Formats: sequence, C-alpha cells, structure tokens
Amino acid sequence: MFRNNPYISILKLKGSVVDMSVVAVTCAVLGIWDYRAAVAIISGIMIHSGCDIINDIYDVEIDKICKPNGAISSGRISMKNAWIYMLLLFSAALILSFSLSLILFTCFLIYIIVGGVMYSHPSFRFKDIPGVAMADMALCFALESIGVWSIYSTVNEDALMIAIYVFVLVFSLTFMKDFKDVAGDINSLPLMLGIPRAAKVCSVLTIFPLIPLMYAITKYHYLSLAAVIYAILIAGCIKILVNDPVTDGNRLKNRMIMALTVPNFAMLFVKVVLPL
Repeated sequence: MFRNNPYISILKLKGSVVDMSVVAVTCAVLGIWDYRAAVAIISGIMIHSGCDIINDIYDVEIDKICKPNGAISSGRISMKNAWIYMLLLFSAALILSFSLSLILFTCFLIYIIVGGVMYSHPSFRFKDIPGVAMADMALCFALESIGVWSIYSTVNEDALMIAIYVFVLVFSLTFMKDFKDVAGDINSLPLMLGIPRAAKVCSVLTIFPLIPLMYAITKYHYLSLAAVIYAILIAGCIKILVNDPVTDGNRLKNRMIMALTVPNFAMLFVKVVLPL
C-alpha cells in the first residue's frame, strides 16, 4: 500500500539512508546518541526528500518519457500539490532543526539552496555538469554533518575532519550511479570519457575516502573496522566496474550505497551500541 502511495514513493527514501549514515558517523566520533540524533535524521530525510521533489518538478517533461510512472510525471500528484508538499517538508525540517541548533538550521537552509534549487533549477542545473553535480551533493552531506555536530558540541577540527571525510566519500563514489542511466543521460562521466575510461577513473576515486578515514583512525582507533568494511565493499564495486558497469548498473549503485553507508553505521555500532 505504501509503495503505491505517490506521496511516499516521491520521497525516494532509499537515498535517505545516506543522511542516516552521516548522522551515524558524526555521533560515533562524538560518542553520543540520543533523541536529538533521531530528530536530526528525520529533518535530514525531509530536506533530502524535498530536494528530490524539486528535481522531479523541473524534470517533469523529461520524466514523462524516461520515468512515466513517476509520481508527478504520471499525474498522480499535481504540480501544485508537489510544490505544497515540498514546502511543507522544508518548513517542518527547518522548524525541527532550529529547535536543535542554529548552525544545523543554517546548514539545512544552504542544503536547500545548493542541493535543491541550484542542483535542479534551469538557471543553474548543476545536475547536468559531471563533477559539479557530485560536489554539490557532497557539500550538502558535509554541511549536514557539521550541523549535527553543532547540536552536541562546538564546531572544531574534529567536526571539520568528519565533514571532509563525508565530502570526499560522497564525491568519490557517486560517479558510479551514472553507469545505470548512461542510455538516457545527456551529460555524464561515462559519456564524456567513454565507459572503460570512466570505469577506471571511478575505480581510482574509491581510494580517496581512505585518506581522511586513515587520518581519523590515528585519533580514533575504533574506526579501523570501518576502513576494513569499506575496503571489502569497494572491492565489489571495482569488480563490477572492471567487468560490465552498464549491464550491472543497478547492482553497482546498490553496492555504492552500501559503501557510502555501512562503514559509517559500523562506526556508530562499535563506539555507541557495543559499550551499552
């Protein structure tokens, strides 16, 4: 029933697991987990979902061809209701975030502008510029980590370290999602470089998140498990990239999401859950 509800399907909640993992890694380093983290996750998911709705609004004509079953492109949600729904999500998220931290509120406001308006609006359309699109998404998640940190502590070098790790992680891995949609894309890394060369570039990029992660391990040794898990998951991604990333595009994207999230959840489990 929920899957067929257009007001649920339009939220694209599968991608929001990244928001959850950002909160997880931030709280893991802080060594804290309470109701405020849950509220931050809910707020982040609403911001992320609202940005996805903005994208669907501006892509409605394209989606009528490429994604005819989409909530807006199929007509199950009118354009007017999509705008109202998006504004309600943003308003609720900003109110919740303001109750937690002014910095979190500010970070989410920037998230909306950069990850929603500038990513999708025809005047900017960052989503159509390979590299810029990934940097846009990475910046949004990095800001989210800083905002969550500010709920519990003053933003310091450790907060920036986590934000850099999140930025590099998201930027380095999200290029992989382009292989799944290469047939319908207008501009993407596989189209610019060709599939074999783009696959090699993506394979090299997977190494970069290990740099801030290894630095973090020198200060927080319990993060070592996350590095091991990341390496295992990335090995699976590289195997697909080397073989046939287009045919296995959906599997590659799923592996990518796991690499983006599972190590972060492992950090939280080791630092916060196990000691309980």
